[in-house]
Amino acid sequence: MKLLTLNTHSWIKGANTATYAPLIEDIITNQYDAIALQEVNQLAVGPVISNPEWYHATQTQIPIKENNFAYFLVMALAEKNLFYHWSWVPCHVGYVHYDEGVALLSKEPIQSVKQIQLSTKNDFRSYHTRRALVVQTDSACFLSVHMSWWRRRFRWKWKKPFLTEWHSLETAVSKIQDKSIYIMGDFNNPADKRNEGYDVILQSGWYDSYNSAAVREGSASVPPAIDGWNQNKLPLRIDYIFSNQPQAAETYEIKFDGKKHPSVSDHYGVSVTYP
Repeated sequence: MKLLTLNTHSWIKGANTATYAPLIEDIITNQYDAIALQEVNQLAVGPVISNPEWYHATQTQIPIKENNFAYFLVMALAEKNLFYHWSWVPCHVGYVHYDEGVALLSKEPIQSVKQIQLSTKNDFRSYHTRRALVVQTDSACFLSVHMSWWRRRFRWKWKKPFLTEWHSLETAVSKIQDKSIYIMGDFNNPADKRNEGYDVILQSGWYDSYNSAAVREGSASVPPAIDGWNQNKLPLRIDYIFSNQPQAAETYEIKFDGKKHPSVSDHYGVSVTYP
């Protein structure tokens, strides 16, 4: 099984579709079984696609717009005769002009989709609103997440939003029976920070594909000083693929870091192959 996760930061640096040619080429080459995407944007004001092909909806409040990034990607792949079933959950307003959400693409037909409210905040106008997307196929369950930071200041109080969101996620996932589960995405919690989000996940019984991989190419998933980490001076590993099973990964590879693969976002992609 081949998996890919990427925070796409889509359209923020411009609407040039050629920017994403390396991503499309990589997907065609690797034929990923499932792809988790975050910061999947569409202009809030724009033409609506009434019946997007291969789309599985979890909500009807915010329709798919013509420049929804997941829709763009699915259609670009279809032009190359590679077809994905997909879903998208809008989470909050992004960069003033966008509906921002998370998406999942699956080569295997989708059996069910649902969204999970992770944050206590449930206001589409606030970036503190966080939701997860859950897609089940015949063989596995996949989640795409974009989590909050471990510690953030809310007005006059310091809080730990990640911890609240993680507990919400675990409660929902605990109801999924008899399937391998893969949680993929941008967790905004560095792997080298002890006693914070990363340690909470491992202590909860989840397995990091990076730790189990027989072959690793790269580690950090973001360069220094990106949005949300403006004061950071070192690369970080904050994008992950976790499994609920203690299975060893064959390969772990960082994609789109400007070295082996051209960059397509302010994050790098994480690709994992399981036996």
